[in-house]
Amino acid sequence: MNTIELVSSHGRARISRQGAQVLDADLNGVPFLWLSPLASTEPGKAIRGGVPICFPWFGKHPDGLPAHGFARNQIWTLRELQPDCAVFKLCDSDETRKLWPHAFRVTLTITLDSALQFDFLVENRDSQPINFSYALHSYFAVGDVRRCQVEGLDGRLRREVGHVTTPQQGVIQLDKPIDAIFENAEAPLLLKDGDRCVHIDASLMRSAVVWNPGPAAESVSDIGSHWPEYVCVERGNVGMAGITLAAGEVHRARMRLSSQKT
Repeated sequence: MNTIELVSSHGRARISRQGAQVLDADLNGVPFLWLSPLASTEPGKAIRGGVPICFPWFGKHPDGLPAHGFARNQIWTLRELQPDCAVFKLCDSDETRKLWPHAFRVTLTITLDSALQFDFLVENRDSQPINFSYALHSYFAVGDVRRCQVEGLDGRLRREVGHVTTPQQGVIQLDKPIDAIFENAEAPLLLKDGDRCVHIDASLMRSAVVWNPGPAAESVSDIGSHWPEYVCVERGNVGMAGITLAAGEVHRARMRLSSQKT
């Protein structure tokens, strides 16, 4: 796996050139992103863990195209590298146009200081409008997901397959499996894991996703018995928050992750 490493006085982060995907990261000596011990290292296959980039669609595609788009499986171009910052770009190609027939450029700037920051920029380089959705699919390392909770989504509309869509009531307890999208979720989120808190701040990302399948993941080849070790708390623009860009327009957004003891 072709990787680079960012280092600052606050920690380190390892990034794969495939997907411009942060694989794992430490802040102040404490690991806070989860990379499955069973993650694939085969080129072109999705890597389970870290922060995959789901683009230009999130989740299943109505026409049966690869789930979560193609960005996480592509080799991104490294345009700039400093000890604590890396800039990656992904442009349309013959391969991407077979799946999504548009001209585009995505720029992802990853910065490591007292937090891990993602600056996400999409440019419509086509002559026609483009529609897309995306999520920064963050996997957080936890002691036991069943003892964790997420704050910051009280009152946000919660959508789950097979469930009635209803506003979230209070804190999200993670003692049961969850796969939920939250709308109009611009506020900062807080993942509590014992005496540790992960702050998940975002700008111009209106959606949040919380996911851990629980014991059902035992049958997933790259998760297996390790499912209690993580929870995904994601930010982006998915579903009703999908983005439309006219020709020449750009979309900018940011996610910032930090961790501290309570």
